[in-house]
Amino acid sequence: MDTDVLIEEFVGKINRSPRRRIREEDIPNRLREGGAEFGLYYDWTIQRFDHIPWIDSLEAGLPAALPPSYRSLVARYLFPAFEIPPLILLANTGQTLYHEMSMAMTQDKVLSAILLKNGYAQFARPSTGDSDPVCFDFNRRSKDGECPIVRISHHTIVFNSLIRVMEEIVPSFYEFVEQYVRSEPEEIST
Repeated sequence: MDTDVLIEEFVGKINRSPRRRIREEDIPNRLREGGAEFGLYYDWTIQRFDHIPWIDSLEAGLPAALPPSYRSLVARYLFPAFEIPPLILLANTGQTLYHEMSMAMTQDKVLSAILLKNGYAQFARPSTGDSDPVCFDFNRRSKDGECPIVRISHHTIVFNSLIRVMEEIVPSFYEFVEQYVRSEPEEIST
């Protein structure tokens, strides 16, 4: 299936699925739907955006180009951080949010420096609440530009400045999205 079509199906399925509300400080106004409830929690949506200027400069600071499937998502859509087990995809809003993908990927003074130097880029976290970064492994790119998604030990980076891959979660973001699109609908978390 064409990558852009798959990403459009992914976004459509998420936007049609029941989603947990997000705290006010974790979601920009443009991604909110309706009014606040339960102590300033908002419904949200993934929104198409014609020009997302930070993706090209972000990608320039990476050891390799973003996988085509992930680039198709972040270069065309804005979204808050949200959970699709086993991952929490970091936000793509252009804001300085705690769970912002561009902040985690390149601006963390400890994690991102070591990850990038070793050929990894964080774009998610485990949905278990663990602090391990979930990364693209640019060291094992396939011919189509996709690469495995791996969980790396946070502890080993912080205390030893070393990379320890804990597990390969899925062979590529494309496969992760394809699995989700084919799965039964369930509530999306934040």
